[in-house]
Amino acid sequence: MNSNTTPLIRCLLLSCVFSSPLSWSQDTDTQFRIEQRDALSAQNKEQAILEEENQREASSPKPAQTGYQIDTNDVNQVAKALHLAVRYRQWVQASQLLEIYRQFEQPDPLLLKYADGAISRAKGDLEHAQLAFEDALALQPNFMPAQLELARVLFESNQNRDALNLFNQIKSKIPSQNPRAAGVIRTIDSFTQALIARDSWNGSVAIGGSFNDNLNSSSESYTCLVTSNTGQCLFDRVTPKKEKAYGIDFEASINKRFSLSRHHGIHLQGLTYGTNYGNNSDYNEHTSRIGFGYSFHDRLNKVSIGPSFELSRYANSSVYFSSGVKLDWLRTTSQNSALKFEFKADYQDYIPSVLSYQTDWQLASYLTYWYQFNHDLLLFGGVDWTGKQNKEQVHAYELYGGKIGLNSDVIPWVDLTLFGSFRHRDYQGFNSILSETRRDKEQNYALSASLKDIKLFGVTPSLVWNHKRIKSNVDWLYTYQQNEITIKFTRRF
Repeated sequence: MNSNTTPLIRCLLLSCVFSSPLSWSQDTDTQFRIEQRDALSAQNKEQAILEEENQREASSPKPAQTGYQIDTNDVNQVAKALHLAVRYRQWVQASQLLEIYRQFEQPDPLLLKYADGAISRAKGDLEHAQLAFEDALALQPNFMPAQLELARVLFESNQNRDALNLFNQIKSKIPSQNPRAAGVIRTIDSFTQALIARDSWNGSVAIGGSFNDNLNSSSESYTCLVTSNTGQCLFDRVTPKKEKAYGIDFEASINKRFSLSRHHGIHLQGLTYGTNYGNNSDYNEHTSRIGFGYSFHDRLNKVSIGPSFELSRYANSSVYFSSGVKLDWLRTTSQNSALKFEFKADYQDYIPSVLSYQTDWQLASYLTYWYQFNHDLLLFGGVDWTGKQNKEQVHAYELYGGKIGLNSDVIPWVDLTLFGSFRHRDYQGFNSILSETRRDKEQNYALSASLKDIKLFGVTPSLVWNHKRIKSNVDWLYTYQQNEITIKFTRRF
């Protein structure tokens, strides 16, 4: 290879690595995977705490007689039947009886409000249920059934601090030595533990060994640019051979919500991840991100907005520091599905002077849908868009595409996750050095198998395989494939 071409090739390769475009989509997928794992872990922890309580509620005794006749003109008979229908959660009959009971001249206002609240809660109208139970307690402040139902409504509508205070208040008034109150105390304790878990610190720490078969993201291409009359190559273009290396892979995350009054709160989220390659430290990479801000949670919506900061390091040197804002909106669309919209605006300040031309805004938006097909299978997918701004259009680009995946517990002792993302990257300006307006097609695939029933000191082993495939119109430089295999040990808390 002609030595005159070497500095140019090296410059282009350095730009390929440091300009962040090729690593951005993988970083996005990594952050999505960590955040989804933490959310599922927190959800499973809460469900485990409430499992016994939910079973008790589902198996509550039914009345001995279910088809008895009542005189609908007798206020006392209707009141008794309404009370029993609410007690035994026979909501169709309860709704019918409530409408009949309303028609009497002097119905018991406490029973009206209590039954109305219970029926509304069963229908999922928690706002109306809360008002009804509050009205009932205004009539009789020490009416414990209404207090308990109101506390449940506050729990289900994510008014965590108010729910915890009310459960504690109710428990303080129950004689602990009364055996008849044991069931109520168990219920209160279950919900109290779940509320404490909701607002506790949670996250994970993972570390393991990894192997990368194309550490330098090389296309391993050779092109003869000029030949002599005898066919000898005078000037050629050669990219480096693929470098293979073992490394130490690590990641950690932490999440916390500080509940305030009603639906309001403050959220904190941090994560860090990367790989160290020992003797190949020129390829060490490390990303850290932290965000905090306002949080709103109700039964169907979880919204957070606030500042976020990110530091990206490569080869043990800082590449860029970004600051910006992040908005999340998670909407529960049904009992088995949810939809999440995210928007991020980051100002990326590149630290090395040779990369200062990359400093500018980066905008990104994501839309993700989850569907719980059954107890053992969660499906998810979505679309995303990223826009990298730059004063020079040759460095600006748009990245758009989608992702699809599943999480499965079909094999009892294995937690399996399959994931794939597909994106197009379109640069906005003609590159005179490359003689092209660059266009890339990117594919990322991941398979993670976690042995959830094999734990030592709370540590779970897992095997992770990542495959990256880039197809570029600047084929000789940017087209490549890469595989990474990691054996990881994770501790969740």
